[in-house]
Amino acid sequence: MTEAADIVILAGDAPLEVLGQDERDAARLHVAGVQATLDVLDTYFRLDQDEEATRRAVEAQSPPFVSLNGAYLEQFLQDAGFSTALITNVSAESTRLDALLERQPMAVVISTTFFPFAKQINAVAARVKSRAPATTVIAGGIQVWKSFRHRQLHESGLIAPELVPAVSEHNYLMDKHADSPVDIFIVSDRGEDTLARVLQCLRAGRDYHGLENLAYGGGEGWTITTITDEPQHEISMDWSRYSGDTKGAYVPIQAGLGCRFGCAFCDFSGLRPVQSRSVDSLVEEIRTIAPGSDGLRRVYFTDDNLFPSRRRVEEICGALIRENLDVRWRGLCRIDILDDAVAEMMAHSGCLEVLLGVESGDASMLKAMQKHVTPEQILAGVESLSRQGIHTKSTFIVGYPGETDQTVKNTIELLNAYPEHNGVVHRYLLFLFAVLPLSRVAQPELREQTGLEGYGYHWRHATMDASRASKQIVRIQKALKTTLSPSYVMEVPEHSALSRRAMHEVFVLRNELARLQGCGATDKERALWDRMREYF
Repeated sequence: MTEAADIVILAGDAPLEVLGQDERDAARLHVAGVQATLDVLDTYFRLDQDEEATRRAVEAQSPPFVSLNGAYLEQFLQDAGFSTALITNVSAESTRLDALLERQPMAVVISTTFFPFAKQINAVAARVKSRAPATTVIAGGIQVWKSFRHRQLHESGLIAPELVPAVSEHNYLMDKHADSPVDIFIVSDRGEDTLARVLQCLRAGRDYHGLENLAYGGGEGWTITTITDEPQHEISMDWSRYSGDTKGAYVPIQAGLGCRFGCAFCDFSGLRPVQSRSVDSLVEEIRTIAPGSDGLRRVYFTDDNLFPSRRRVEEICGALIRENLDVRWRGLCRIDILDDAVAEMMAHSGCLEVLLGVESGDASMLKAMQKHVTPEQILAGVESLSRQGIHTKSTFIVGYPGETDQTVKNTIELLNAYPEHNGVVHRYLLFLFAVLPLSRVAQPELREQTGLEGYGYHWRHATMDASRASKQIVRIQKALKTTLSPSYVMEVPEHSALSRRAMHEVFVLRNELARLQGCGATDKERALWDRMREYF
């Protein structure tokens, strides 16, 4: 019998890389037309390096991560009395989505966490309407909330007039002539309660247009109802109820909300209040995660900053150790919280990898970005993690106002100074600087101080422009030692068949092969492939 549901939730699509993807791809190895992650390489060798068979097998593989937005909405709406069907990847699950739409569901809800652009959301909504014209399409989440905040900036005169068309193109609510196949937008930093009220009206056949926290229209002008604060529900999941498969995958846990730091390039700062969740609640949620075949529960903490204080480290890591949860986890934290004692506690609690927002290796750039950290602190923190066998993934922003050839050189030198201990893998991810209207650097005062012009990743300032910054990304990648690895999309630095040291060697071989791509060094390439195959 064909699956049916009141509500179809669309939580995402194929991963979309932005802000320097082409430049980053130049440093990555590809096989069978896809990035050569550990899982892809394992499949490639298992299938005797048959590229076509590898491509088909990779397309059928489940991702190593579960997304929180769709899973949470699924559980929230079920608790509100609705039957749901969750689509986590619109492209990969297109056949199932079409079958659901054939049943003409009451509503399709688009969570915009992983749909960052209005055009992308409109395309998905148009597809829904083409198959289910009477179905109400609702969109909410961070992209809609940012669109509303952009509109507020525009009305306050804080978006330069020449930028308005570009900002309007990627967002909603600013251009009154912009039409959309989305019937209604939930305008809130969270919006679950408003969504439930809209759906209750639809089920009862009542008009919902007068509810608070809504926007609709376009074409002839937007109607925005009264915007009020909604209760901030704790996002606590029972993963035993999740409709998908979590075994072996990294499951998202939200330990807190918001970030009290205000880095000048960030457009998330201030969007949501800063909150910390009780450790008892975290422990109970983790218990609902099914262990993988190796007996481990895998967790990635979704927080912008998992450890805002040393006390929080002791609370969370102490609970993970005390409760014997057999957790392997990843999370993002600030570098200035890290020392030997903190790193040791993190390692004992099951930490696999720490994500670090380093952003630059130059002291003057870090100060301009308002990072409140120094290159010396960065290296000391990475050293502490490395001694404990904890992998790192460091993000960098290339081209921020003040960037020069010398500041880029300092970033290269910082990365090349990362320690090499215990087979630890240090990954890096280079982003092209983007002018985002909600960030501090995009506001008139800093724009004027830095000579910043433009929007998104079409910009220039007193010391660089976007084109030159793109070339600097390539420069950095070519100058880094091969013991440092570029980040690959949807890859985690672990593999059941590889020890930590063996994985480190595979990463080095992969980097050396990536640098030979297109150079015609056939014999050397063949030798490297032969060496890599021995590990799988």
